[in-house]
Amino acid sequence: MRPDQSIFFLWLLLMSVFKGKAQDSVYSNSSIIGKLHEETVRTACENCYYQEDITLFSKKIKIKIPVIIENGIFQAGRILETTRKGNNKILKFNSVSDGSSNWLYLQNKGGRIHIIRKLSYSHAVYAKEIKKNDFDYLPATEVCTRNASGITKEEISFNGLFMFVPTDCYKCPITTDINDCIKNGKIKYNW
Repeated sequence: MRPDQSIFFLWLLLMSVFKGKAQDSVYSNSSIIGKLHEETVRTACENCYYQEDITLFSKKIKIKIPVIIENGIFQAGRILETTRKGNNKILKFNSVSDGSSNWLYLQNKGGRIHIIRKLSYSHAVYAKEIKKNDFDYLPATEVCTRNASGITKEEISFNGLFMFVPTDCYKCPITTDINDCIKNGKIKYNW
């Protein structure tokens, strides 16, 4: 194949990838309101999402991923990443704007997909008490985790999935690697 033919085929491939992304419908309450990466007259988009089909444990699942409006254009609010840890699959919903991430641990049991754990981390502030009613506010990473039990049928929706109570959460100094923060759990840190 000649170099100019290779470039042409590469260009066609890239165009098909971008065109495919532009064709993702944006939904609000099950109604199509636009396309991902296209302009909108809306200024806010609460509970808006687009759907991505993935295969988990040989089953097709629809994932509803949040959409935001940035500079008048529908944009994906999170990027979906799928990883494996032992027999588990982890869906990671990584924020495109604030560095937070939400993880959903899944396991195949008897041909059914079970949600076994939920985990979120984000930037936070730790209030270190210096003396009575006097605090120093330090940058931190907040991790929230909860064991879960649920069966996924045909879809997973990000919205409302990651609800935690304060006892599910703990903070680590910002200098602690996020993987160590998750692995070490609620250990006592020297602030």
